[in-house]
Order: sequence, then structure tokens, then C-alpha cells
Amino acid sequence: PVDKKAVVSTQSTGEKESSDDLNDPFALNVSWCFGFNKEVGVQNISPNNSKKLVLYAAGHTGIIYDFLNNTQTLLQGHTSNITCIAASGNKRWVALGDNGPDNMISIWDTSSGTPIRNIFDVGGVMSLAISNDARYVAMISSQNNEFIIWDWTSESDEPLFRQELDANAQTFLAFNPENSSELVSNSLHEVIFYHFDEKSLTVHIPDLPEKDFNKPIGNFSQSAFKPGSNEALAGSKDGSVTVFDNDGTAENGAYKKVLKLVKLIDDPITVVTNFEDLVVIGSKDGAVRFYDSQLRVKNWYGTFDSGCVDSISFACKEKLSTDSGNEVKAIPAQSTLTAEPFIITDFTISTSESIICHVPAKTNQVKKLLQEHDDAVKAIDTHPINNYVALGSYCGLLKIWDYVEKTEIKSRAFGLGNEITAMNYDKVGEFLAVGFYDGTILILDSVTLETIPGGEFSHAKALITQLAFSHDSIFLAATDLDDTTTLIKRSSDSEHEWSYIGRNKAHYKSIVNIIFGIALDSNVPRLLTLGMDRNLVEYDILNSTEDNLIVMSTDKIEQSATPVSCAWYPPINKEHFLLVANSEYKYKLLNATTKRCRKTLLGPTHGSHIQKIVNLAYPEEKHYIAFITEDKIGLTTLPLDGNPHNTTALLAHCDGASNIVACPRSRYLFTVGGKVCRMWEVKPEVLHATAALGGSGLAPFYQLLEGGEDGPLAKEMEEYFYYSQMRSQSVATTEHRKVGQHVLLEEVPNIMRALGFYPTELQVQDMINEVKFSQYVETGKTVSEVDLETLIKLYCNHRPVFGLPLFKVYDAFETLAGADGDGRIDRGLLLSLLQNKGEHISEPELAEYLASLLELYGGATNKEDKMASVSPAEAATTLERVLP
Repeated sequence: PVDKKAVVSTQSTGEKESSDDLNDPFALNVSWCFGFNKEVGVQNISPNNSKKLVLYAAGHTGIIYDFLNNTQTLLQGHTSNITCIAASGNKRWVALGDNGPDNMISIWDTSSGTPIRNIFDVGGVMSLAISNDARYVAMISSQNNEFIIWDWTSESDEPLFRQELDANAQTFLAFNPENSSELVSNSLHEVIFYHFDEKSLTVHIPDLPEKDFNKPIGNFSQSAFKPGSNEALAGSKDGSVTVFDNDGTAENGAYKKVLKLVKLIDDPITVVTNFEDLVVIGSKDGAVRFYDSQLRVKNWYGTFDSGCVDSISFACKEKLSTDSGNEVKAIPAQSTLTAEPFIITDFTISTSESIICHVPAKTNQVKKLLQEHDDAVKAIDTHPINNYVALGSYCGLLKIWDYVEKTEIKSRAFGLGNEITAMNYDKVGEFLAVGFYDGTILILDSVTLETIPGGEFSHAKALITQLAFSHDSIFLAATDLDDTTTLIKRSSDSEHEWSYIGRNKAHYKSIVNIIFGIALDSNVPRLLTLGMDRNLVEYDILNSTEDNLIVMSTDKIEQSATPVSCAWYPPINKEHFLLVANSEYKYKLLNATTKRCRKTLLGPTHGSHIQKIVNLAYPEEKHYIAFITEDKIGLTTLPLDGNPHNTTALLAHCDGASNIVACPRSRYLFTVGGKVCRMWEVKPEVLHATAALGGSGLAPFYQLLEGGEDGPLAKEMEEYFYYSQMRSQSVATTEHRKVGQHVLLEEVPNIMRALGFYPTELQVQDMINEVKFSQYVETGKTVSEVDLETLIKLYCNHRPVFGLPLFKVYDAFETLAGADGDGRIDRGLLLSLLQNKGEHISEPELAEYLASLLELYGGATNKEDKMASVSPAEAATTLERVLP
């Protein structure tokens, strides 16, 4: 949930930013945003000729883009995608609104990029407006179609008025620029007028008399007040405007009626606004037209060639005077017989094709400020040498950016129907492999982005999910949505010829990772895939022949959890590990050769489990891993130990983070979600500072225990630790006891079960092996005892993060009972399943466990001895009698 006392933040970014500035409170800071929400209107907030600024939304962040200096000021604080932007008449004050669970309106001073005020829990922002004098902010809520207005400059948090509308959802809202007490809104089939004063709010929905005009009225897009009159206009999708005027008995400006219908153009009208005494119309054909008060054409701009106009916004500055001499000669003329100079200010449009255009007042020369992805961005990778990041989207657009200079290097449009789903640079940056929705793989020249000769492969018939080059750039592997792995190899005769090797469906569920490695003590590449079927598959790529990709080994690495991502663990240990993250919020270190679990560690618990992990390497042997969850980005210091304070996470993409990559020198991370790519500057020093605040030694792990170090769980764990020492010396002995700092390793499972954590036999084996071989690589010896500190860490790292909810027990019984059962299971069937399925229990073990659970031996001090004295026949008879 949003902290209601938190202050939204602003950050200026650009090529002159300093990486030595440690004043930022986070280890990860957004440095730049690529892309924007095309559904949200763009505002031109240029205050004068020396500054050229536009404001747009990129996901849940507002962006003030200075396109003269190529810098961004980030307006951060929203936790859901921004749905509306509004600006005051002087462009100094802007309001941003979102429509998510923790929705709010934030108001900013654009001159400094400073947040001024937040209004929380507004019911979701469907449409938003700020008055010309910047005093009032009004909105239509999406939850209950409620009109709400605030005097945000006052100290009160309460709105002036709020009223639920008996109408359809109002998709557009605007103030009268000449009278801040009047507003207009519209839905597809109605227009609503508002008037308020100190005492009351008037809301009026005029009738639409279609019979009087002998044609349907409606299909409204936007509405506005006509300058210098009481009239208002509503644009329609049939190219006409409906004109409203005060009725004869109007008490105030809210009481209006339909005056006339005026057909302006043949194409649908998408934008209606005004500039001084002019009415401005944007249309689906991509043109912007200017009309006088009589709705006569004064001028138009029809040369944008950028798609349907979605928004029009004018800069704030004094318009050019006709006494300006030479400046007037450069100004376009009106489209009238007199052909007088057409004098306006600069303006900006945004279009349905995710393009933002700027039109200078003096010329007709249209400048495209941004041309971004028109559909979801899924594919991303960074160049291994240059400061380039490649972005590919479902609209078929591939763009290469210089992420230091923030300039576009190259782009290629594959066209609609060629959705880009994956991409990967080879290790020297010579080639860029691109995967598509239809299963096609192209190998491109990374400079020209042209397909190399013979570089097209269409063997896969499903969406390409991942691509990976081997370390020597000889092999290229791909996975697809059919759970199949494809291998392509560079020809030994020519560096630019590639040939198909083969495919193999080694998994029966989705493949979550494909990864190349290097065999120990050699330079031979290894290829592994990890699937949701819990299998880790390694392929024999050297001996694979055409149409025959050979599987070398298949290892089941999980029992109940689902693996979600993997990466090679940095060489900070003598033992070579593969790091795997799973759906139960755990990390596992697998021996790179045997694939056996060597260590289990608590992973990040930030809302959802990890989706992907990447390695970050820094000088001085400092290593980190970055990760994304469902909507967050995080950073963790290595080596992993389960300490939660060694991890930080921030909201990355509220509509879902789909991918993450790191630049070669690990200074920046890049995440994509929706149509937006975020560039994050990494500051590990901040993470170290915050981790130190969490304490050292056992302090962070005690914080994971209920009640902390002095709580009942910690005390209980200590008691069981010493009781286990008594057990190992026999509980009933009368000899002198030796109390030490260790317990035998085989006592660990009993302590875990006594604490309420019931590990499976595989988990027991993993815990024992983790301790037993913890020093083997360094000393060549195994460990047979465990101290209290190690026991506490084992418990915190291995136990389920969220315990064992009762509903999971019910689900288990329903599964055992079968789909047609009522959740009940026959006793004999249950006992049979326990002895024959899964980690089956032997008959003596089952008798022992049931006897303990049913307390058949009362308060005996040594139940093992008591049970040993009971014959199997007697035990069977007793259990048969007492079992329900």
C-alpha cells in the first residue's frame, strides 16, 4: 500500500549526470525512460522561447522532456499507470492522476520539478482537468462515475463538491479557460455541463433532440468551450461538431441546449480544444485544423503523416507580433483570401502510432520528438562492448539506443504481424539474433540491422521465448512456446554462415531459462535449459548432428516448487555453482557438475517470487545479482546467506516487468514492461549502507523469527537445541552430562519438526548435505555437528516463507480423494498411499509415527525402548483398534 505520508519524488536525468553522487536514498534509481503511454495526452509546457518542454506519461512516471537539451525530469510517486495529465494556463502547474488500487492525484511545479500536493484515494481517475488560473483541480472517478472538485491551494483536504453522475462514464473533462467556475465533460453519447460557486454545484445534462435535426447526435470524442462566447462544442466521430449555448432561462452557464450541428470534415474528430480566439480540431486523418468563432477554416496542418491525432497542446508564450519584421515573413499564411500571417505559438501533438511531434510557430516544418513502440516491448539486450541497448516490440519495431548519449542509433521496422519476442547479441557484438512470434529466427548484422545471408531460420513453429549465444559465438540456441530447444551453429568454413543443427523437446512444460556455460578446465561450451517441469536438461552439443540435438542428462532439481530462473553463480567460491530461483521464494545453489543441491537460501519476498535473475560484476571482486519479480526490480549482494537486509527492491513496472538485462560494466540495468523501458543506475554502496543498518551476525536472522531474539520461538529453538544434546546422550541416563556448543547433524530434522517445520525426506537430505559438505572443498573433511547459529540460519532459509496454510492440507486431501470425491478418503487407501507413493513410508515407520501421534505409549520417557518391546502383531492390533 502507498504510504500516505510519503512524498513523491523528482529526478533530473541526462548525459551530464554524475555517478559519484551518493545522495540518492536508493541503490537503484531510474536514470531514463524509453517509451510513453500513448493513451494519455501530451502537454506542451514550454514556458518561453529558451525552454522547450513536453510532459508525458511513461508507465507510472511523469516525464518532463527537455528536447533542446535532451534531458528528462522524472515525476515519481504513482504506483499505477498514469491515466490523465492536465496543465494550468501558464503551464507551471500540472496534475497527474492514476486509476490503480492506491490511486491518487499529484500536483507539481514544473519550473522546479517539485511535488506540491498529493490527493489520495480519489476513486480512480477517469478524466482530469486543472483550471486556467491553476486554482481548481477536477476529476471524474472511474469507480463510481463521480465528479469531484478541489481548491487544492487551500489547506483543506476535503473537496469543494462531489456528486455521483447519473450518466455514462465520462471520458473527457475540461474547464472553461475564461471562467474557472464552468466545466464540460462528455461520454460517447452525452455531454454534461457543470457550474459551481461558493454554495452549490449545478450539473446539467442537455437533451439531444435528434428529431429536430433529422440525424443522430452523439459518438462524441472531446468537448470544449468556444472562446469569447457562452457556446461549447463537442466533436463527433462523423466529422461534425455539436454546438451548445445557454438556454433562454439559464440560471448559470451549466444550463445549455443544443444549438446546431456543423459538419466540418469527413474524418472522425478526435481532439477538440482552443487557442485564444481559435477553435482547434484534430482528426483521424492526422491533420490539425484551426477555425474562427464562426467555425470558418483559418489554417490547417495536414503533413504530419504520423497517424490519428490523440492530443494537441500549445506552448505558453506571447504570440509573435505582426510588427516583428523579418519574423513575419517566415510565418505561414492563413488559408483565406487575405492570406494574412497565421500567428500562433509552438504546439505539440501525439498520435495513435506512439509519435510525438513538435510544430514551431514560425514554420510548417514538423519535428518528430519521439517515435516509440506502439505495442508491448518484450525483447531487450545490451551490446557487449558499446553503450547500446536494443529494444524489440510486438509492433515489429527494432530500435537501437545509445543509452549514454540518449540518442537513437538505428532502427528497423519489420512491420505488423512480425512481433519481436526475443533477441540476443553475440559475445563480441557482431551479430544480433532476433526471434519472432511465428517461430522465425533472424541473425542480423548488429551495425546495419540487415539479415545476413542465410541468416533466416524457420524450423520452430511457435513463439520464440529466449535466445542465447555461446561464449565463443559459435552456437546459437533458442527456446519456443512448444517447450522445444533449437540449436544453430556457425560454419567452420565461414564466419558469416550459420547452419541448423537440430531441435529437441526435452521438457513437457514451459522452458523458463536457456543458458550457455563453459565446461570446467576447458573452453568447451555447455548448453542447459530449465523448465517448469522441474527438470534441468543438459545437451551434448558437440556430438549433435543435423536434425539430432542430443540430450546428455536430465535432472529433477525441485520436488514441490517450480524453478523460475537460473544463472551461473559468480566465481566467489572454489566450487562452481548454478544459481536457481524458485516459486517458493528460495534460491538454490546446484553443483555445476553433479546438479545436486548444495545450499538453500531465503530469496526476496517482495510481493511475488522472482521472474528472472542476472549477474552484476564490479571491480575489487564485488558481485551482485539483480532480479525482477512480477512488478519490481531488486538488487542483492553476494555471497548469498539469506539475510533479507542484503536485498532491496523497488517498483519497476506496475503493469508487469517482463525482462531485465545489465550493461557490460554493470553500471546500468534495463527493465521492460508494457511499452516502456526503464534504465536504472546501480549504486551498490547504498545497499551496503542499508544492509549495515540491519545488524550483523545473527541479528538479521533473529528478526525473521516471530518475536525476535527474545521471542518465544527463539527461546524454544534454544531449548530444543540443548534437549537434542540430552537425546544424543540418552534421556534416561544418570551419568554426568556434557553440554556443549554443538548437536549431532542427524538431530537437525527432529529439531525442525519440533519447531513446526516438517521437511520432506529430500529437504532433510539437502539440509544435512548442506552442512556436511560445507567445508569439504576447502579442507577435504565433512562436518558431523552443527552449532546454534548454523541451526538458526538453516531454519530461516529452509522453512516455508508463508508456513503451511490449512487450505493446502484440505487441497491435498481433495487431491488424494480424487476429482469425484467429497474430500474424504478411505483409511486403507490413505495408509496404502503413504506406504507406496511419493516418499513412501515403511510399515515400521508408519507404526512408529501413528503411535506417537495417537500417544499410545502415554508419558513414557523413552518411547523408542517402549516401542521396541512391543511385537508387530500387538502394534498392529492396537493401531487397528484406535484408528478411526
